[in-house]
Amino acid sequence: MDKKEVADYLAGKVFNREFILYDILVMLKNKQIYYKSDYGRLIESNKISPEDAFVYIDTFNNSEDKSYSRPIVYLFPLIDNASIYGIVGSYLVKLGFYDTSFCGVYPATGLKYYAAVRLFSDRLVIEIVDIDTVVTNTGLRKIVAEVLGKSILTRDNINSNEKRIIERKLREQKLFAGYDSDKAYKIIYRYYMNHDTSLAKEVLAITDAYNRVFEPYRAVYDTRTRQLVLM
Repeated sequence: MDKKEVADYLAGKVFNREFILYDILVMLKNKQIYYKSDYGRLIESNKISPEDAFVYIDTFNNSEDKSYSRPIVYLFPLIDNASIYGIVGSYLVKLGFYDTSFCGVYPATGLKYYAAVRLFSDRLVIEIVDIDTVVTNTGLRKIVAEVLGKSILTRDNINSNEKRIIERKLREQKLFAGYDSDKAYKIIYRYYMNHDTSLAKEVLAITDAYNRVFEPYRAVYDTRTRQLVLM
């Protein structure tokens, strides 16, 4: 499945209420989707292999709000801290680590995509990225190697403190037109929420950088008609 096929498949699952949008899920190559806890039990029982994993799905339910009341989450779902954590987590389990943090996921070495799924009352937003592409464009591979050192070759788990350090270092990368993700988020917030039009050029530059860094496939669906309304 390519990114578009994955997005359409996930949209159908969301609209049919086949999973709850407050959790990390793992989609296998056979299209089966499991909550992270169920995925872990299947790995432990050897009913599936970490190589069977295909998509790391990070979900959030904003269905009490309309999309225009949460413009940052709607327009830039990969730039907030939740997605930074998810991208780091997806890469670590793709490397074969067991993540012992509160969002812990068992090894998922077959992963190809990270999907951010954000539901609003009027729109469903899905952005999908190739994990290897994001790792390369953000310098995440180097960050992980620096934090874990030689132990990266001898361990099969990563603790919460190590993961927090990796996440912080990724957030500190000035990837968005010279801004780190926290500063870029604040600029976007001021522009859209405080209507600070003096930041228009900065927001445009951040948008261009966002698309260059993540290379996302973006799909937006109308929650009433369930039809794709924006790419």
